[in-house]
Amino acid sequence: MGSIQSIIIRPEKRALPQHVTNAHITPSGIEGDHYRKPEGHRQVTLIAARDLATVAVNVGFQGDAHTACRRNICVDDLPDTDLTGRKIALGDEVILEITCYCDPCKRMNENFGDGAVDAFERKAGWGARVIRDGHIRVGDAFTIL
Repeated sequence: MGSIQSIIIRPEKRALPQHVTNAHITPSGIEGDHYRKPEGHRQVTLIAARDLATVAVNVGFQGDAHTACRRNICVDDLPDTDLTGRKIALGDEVILEITCYCDPCKRMNENFGDGAVDAFERKAGWGARVIRDGHIRVGDAFTIL
């Protein structure tokens, strides 16, 4: 078990991500995030703070790594195994199901600097669909079920 380290939303596509201290996860995704949609397999994205720190060191990035990577929820750590199909509990209410690995894209190089796409290999986070909605906040428990 771990905890939620930070939460970001992007109100519009390509908009600067905004840190929030709490969020309402709806069946479509995170309230206030432009990516909300009821259909599809990726309504929320997660990444590990440990992986972000490793990438930042490897490419010499000095900024806010969570904002730069644009994944919605940053938890302290995730296992290095395939999580596809696993369920994740966030706080007391929210349940997500991991549906896919989020491949690093060219935006990683734009935001972190040259070499970030390679540095993010197997560390770029996971997409998930909402199984049970509810509220989460920074510091809430994070558990792989």
